[in-house]
Amino acid sequence: MKKFLLVFFCLLTVCGAHATQLIEEEVYAYRDTLRIYGKMFRPEGQEMLPAVVCSHSSSLTHEAMKGYAEKLAKAGYAAYCFDFCGGSQDSRSDGSADSMTVFTEVEDLRAVVAMVKQQDYVDSSRVVLLGSSQGGLVSAILAEQLQDAVASMVLFYPAFNIPELVKMFAGLGGGSWGNGSWGGMMSMSEKFVNTIKDYDVWSNIGTFSRPVCIVHGTSDFIVPISNSEKAVQLYPHAELHPIQGANHGFNDANLGGMGSIMGGQTDYDDQVVPVVLSFLKENVTLGIHQLPADMKSLSSHIYNLRGQVISVPRQGEIYIHEGRKMTCP
Repeated sequence: MKKFLLVFFCLLTVCGAHATQLIEEEVYAYRDTLRIYGKMFRPEGQEMLPAVVCSHSSSLTHEAMKGYAEKLAKAGYAAYCFDFCGGSQDSRSDGSADSMTVFTEVEDLRAVVAMVKQQDYVDSSRVVLLGSSQGGLVSAILAEQLQDAVASMVLFYPAFNIPELVKMFAGLGGGSWGNGSWGGMMSMSEKFVNTIKDYDVWSNIGTFSRPVCIVHGTSDFIVPISNSEKAVQLYPHAELHPIQGANHGFNDANLGGMGSIMGGQTDYDDQVVPVVLSFLKENVTLGIHQLPADMKSLSSHIYNLRGQVISVPRQGEIYIHEGRKMTCP
């Protein structure tokens, strides 16, 4: 019996020694004079990590994305989740809800990406945007503007239909929408409404040339999955992963309780997280390399993603050469 206990204790010690130790720390970014609060999660003792910037949905905080950030850190990423300025009544960042718009959040995210790229443990060439709902729309808008500064993008039920929702609830004449009671959504200011109600989302997304992964519930009644089906047709390299029965939110921290309204579950992360990790492993962890400027130096053919041999690659397109994804410089 004593021998068994000793062996068991040794096994626990060995396993514990090899377990991933995570560092959790508060890190601030700044947009002009506004301080943006957030938390960074990363594996201890590792450098040049790919990074994922997690943007929360409307009316929520970094806490909504904390679970994803922890899972990403355990998988070997530096993962940062933060509070948009004025993005929630509980936001720990500076700024008020009356001043918050989709476009102030775009600027918040721009400042956050710049800060993350400056961390000495982050590989600045492998920074990913991950956003849910309104945070997904914000991520998509910024990705168009940053292009090569972002390695790839993951979107959860991105709210590409916010202008339509605003018109539905507030009318074309402006005014606030939401009352803080429905679905936990806070009221949106007149400024928020007036800056987004006439915005053409579809003319301002879809040219981001890096890989895009969209995960969307089939029972989402706030942002119907048809929005994401339309988006994947616009992006050059996008994939859509429907989550059967999921509503607007994949877990309790992200309004997952809405799932029960349509007779579904409240937590779908056992399906969502593997999709995200698989996408990141293929497109970020392993990396997308650049083809040489002198194509004659290649010893074998290059192929497009449909398996066709390509003699003259085009800038921004993704190709396969000797089993690796590559882009044309």
